[in-house]
Amino acid sequence: MKVKGGEESIAMIILAAGASKRMSCTKQILPWKNTTLLGNAIEKGLDSNINQVYVVLGAHSKLIEESISKYPVQIIINNKWQKGIGSSISCALEFFKLNKLTYKSVLVSLGDMPLIEVDYYNLLIKYSSAKKERIIASNINNKPSVPAVFDNCYFEKLLHLNSDKGAKDIMRSVPDDVFIINANVNFVDVDTEIAYKEILYSCK
Repeated sequence: MKVKGGEESIAMIILAAGASKRMSCTKQILPWKNTTLLGNAIEKGLDSNINQVYVVLGAHSKLIEESISKYPVQIIINNKWQKGIGSSISCALEFFKLNKLTYKSVLVSLGDMPLIEVDYYNLLIKYSSAKKERIIASNINNKPSVPAVFDNCYFEKLLHLNSDKGAKDIMRSVPDDVFIINANVNFVDVDTEIAYKEILYSCK
């Protein structure tokens, strides 16, 4: 597919490369409403003010890729997914670099936070244009976390991530350049089968 880019555009990277070790199934393809857990994240991204959605896969990539084949997204395979979430972010930025894709900023999100709505992604994007800070982060447990928008001046740092800490170390290293949004959003993620059942039941 042809990806959309440009110096004034924004991309979303959905991280979904993990092996779901704490579950007895591949959580990315668990049913969620009329789609799957990952499909839900993709639909929210496509419905938001994003120019292009990228999905980073790793473990069980063929199975997951088949389940999301109907969506107009660019899939990126992280062959080093076992190194952790940082490697998936790095893999996406490496894809940008190799394909000479330019973006004003990137919204990094997770594929297993089903209760985040489109309005919140749009709020992150809005603040990224309005605030002087170049990282707009979510407040999770009183810490700057993803979902977060990073200005392209941080792309090089994102490119060199290689651990399981993701982008949190970058945010901690430049506190004066981070604006943290305090919003009434449920950031619960699906890490276990119990968590999945509880979230699914709460939405009925």
